[in-house]
Amino acid sequence: MRLRIIAKLGVLLSVILFCLGVGLYGFARLSEADKGKDINLFALVPPESIGVLETDNIDYFLNEIPHLTYSCQFDSLRIPGLIDSILAELTAYTSDKHGISARMNHLLVSFHKPGTPKDQVIYFRMDSEEKALLQQVIQERSGKGYLPKEETYRGKTIYIYPIDDKEFLAVYSGKGFLAVSHQKRLIEQVIDVVKDEVSLVDQPQVSRLVQGHKSSHFMTLFARTPSMPFLIDEQETDLKCWSEFDFHMNSEVFYLSGAMYASEAERQEIQNKMRHLPLVCEEGFLMVSGTEKVDSCIAKVLATPHHTLFDECTAGVSREASYMMVADMDTVAASPERFADYLPQFILENNRLFRSFILSVQLTVVDDKLSHIFVFTYKE
Repeated sequence: MRLRIIAKLGVLLSVILFCLGVGLYGFARLSEADKGKDINLFALVPPESIGVLETDNIDYFLNEIPHLTYSCQFDSLRIPGLIDSILAELTAYTSDKHGISARMNHLLVSFHKPGTPKDQVIYFRMDSEEKALLQQVIQERSGKGYLPKEETYRGKTIYIYPIDDKEFLAVYSGKGFLAVSHQKRLIEQVIDVVKDEVSLVDQPQVSRLVQGHKSSHFMTLFARTPSMPFLIDEQETDLKCWSEFDFHMNSEVFYLSGAMYASEAERQEIQNKMRHLPLVCEEGFLMVSGTEKVDSCIAKVLATPHHTLFDECTAGVSREASYMMVADMDTVAASPERFADYLPQFILENNRLFRSFILSVQLTVVDDKLSHIFVFTYKE
């Protein structure tokens, strides 16, 4: 089942995934679920995870995307991993007639090494009736006459459903939740978390990121990565930094906002690199580092009587930013290798997908974190 609306969801997930270079409320422990509270899905994520995508309302994004001016740009994008295996089928059940609870709109997807589309776990908050419904969806995906294989790990049952001759889904049902993955080893890691009560959110950097308040209708990626690839050399550091990317959209623009949290040593390395970045100013690409230089550059643009869309994107950057970059993605698509040091890998690898946009990025150093905004402005 390949619905265009699901393909458009795929681009939201994939756009956010570029921050990984491959394509997490309060932290109630699992025992609190026994007291009748909703389980905290973050407390199920294995500590080895390299990123977690969270949304509180999947239906909202499915319904809003078709109304965006630029939605047609992504119709051909393939859906990564579990989104293809689960959500495409689940969409058929999202009417009132099937009685899907709003709780099923809240989900997490965790990403794991080596980072292929199969290295993911999707988590749902569910009561027993909702679990039965989702398992029915998976059963129908596998074949109505097939009984799942059962395997035991640390006293817990993992159900194995075939998807086709080569693929399968591993499913674990716990108190108040359901976890699904293409990899049985990842479901075993989730069981380890439940048994040992040691999860990703026990790491200080991650805990600080996910404890902030969120409004309704959000989609956020928490990733074990710097917000821009040139900030930290992943080959020369333990890379304990984590970044958050909140997805926002309107008719003409979508953008990612958030912050990066890093150790003191990594923060100093970041600030040092930003001080020594070269000034690049050419047709379709602008990169400026240093608050005074950013302010001066924006002032010059504002003083120009006639503004192009590129100029307007430049002027839209905060004059208090520590770094800014503006790139016409047509320019990047013409010679992507020239921008390998300054753009995330996902954007470079899919440069033609984004060539209908102008990308503007701003970074601002505030205390012990680096705030960032990535803005994609559609060129009509």
